[in-house]
Amino acid sequence: PTKETIEAVVDGLLNLGDVVSAVSFCQDSFNQYSVLPPYTTHIKIIEFSLARGLVYEAKRHVFFIQQLWKWKPNKYHSEEFCKLMELTQKNPNLSKEALQKLFAYFGEKLEESDFF
Repeated sequence: PTKETIEAVVDGLLNLGDVVSAVSFCQDSFNQYSVLPPYTTHIKIIEFSLARGLVYEAKRHVFFIQQLWKWKPNKYHSEEFCKLMELTQKNPNLSKEALQKLFAYFGEKLEESDFF
């Protein structure tokens, strides 16, 4: 699959209101195929989760984003994939502060205990 495929499937799941599957699909696609959607898809998943009152699903996706922050390359990863991961890790829209602001916008708190 490609990033566009992941984005399209996640968009479809979110349009159906199936936030749980959208979060799982995004995580599974990375874990199984080393494919990530555009960063805006991560934000969209969290926004849909919070808008529907699914705070724990939003936090589950934040946990996944934190896993991306801690990712390290190995000899099996292509240079292109390593660059994508570096850009994802440094994306200011996916930073701890940005995620806390996003939660606050929806009247929720992302506590220090939500980060590892």
